[in-house]
Amino acid sequence: MARMTSYDALAAGVYCALIDPLVWPLRQKIARLCRELDVREILDIASATGAQCRMLARAGMTATGVDLSEAMIAAARRHGGRNVRYLRGSAFHLPFARDSFDASLLLLALHEHNEEERGLMLAEALRVVRPDGYLLIADYTVPNHPSFHIPWQAIRLIEGIAGAEHLAGFRDFVARGGLDGFLTRHELAPVHKSHSHFGAIGIAVMRMD
Repeated sequence: MARMTSYDALAAGVYCALIDPLVWPLRQKIARLCRELDVREILDIASATGAQCRMLARAGMTATGVDLSEAMIAAARRHGGRNVRYLRGSAFHLPFARDSFDASLLLLALHEHNEEERGLMLAEALRVVRPDGYLLIADYTVPNHPSFHIPWQAIRLIEGIAGAEHLAGFRDFVARGGLDGFLTRHELAPVHKSHSHFGAIGIAVMRMD
């Protein structure tokens, strides 16, 4: 039975104050990619405070955020924004019909879970994307010379204080080869690959048949 992690109001506040600014460069790259792919209706899975959804909406797209945490959904709704909506729900059982979106996003959402849960999240993310739509995944990749890589050391520090289950997921994800390992295990063939945070975060785009 897969566990489901839900963050409280304190965690949502920390995320808004600390994580959102740190992730901003990645969010910009994701928004740019979505514009280039010409997708209109996008689902952000594990959307946290909704920062990615709002950026997508400002770029002219319609964004839906889903997150298990009531506190995260409340924080997202407080920020408002046009062409965005937020729903509480599990990434393991998304509350949407098959083929509902032009694209789905898994942004720094996989590494905090175990391998079984990652598979469930992937299956759901694929299920809700329309034919010829896209799945975008961004998650950690171990850079060359990690001991001297400042962004990677900062990531390790943040992951280390995020809680025991979160840290266990991070360590397992990295040990399995990070994002590249995940793509290989699940036979995902990207049509685009790039990176963010000086190579510490990989970005992969898959097109659906």
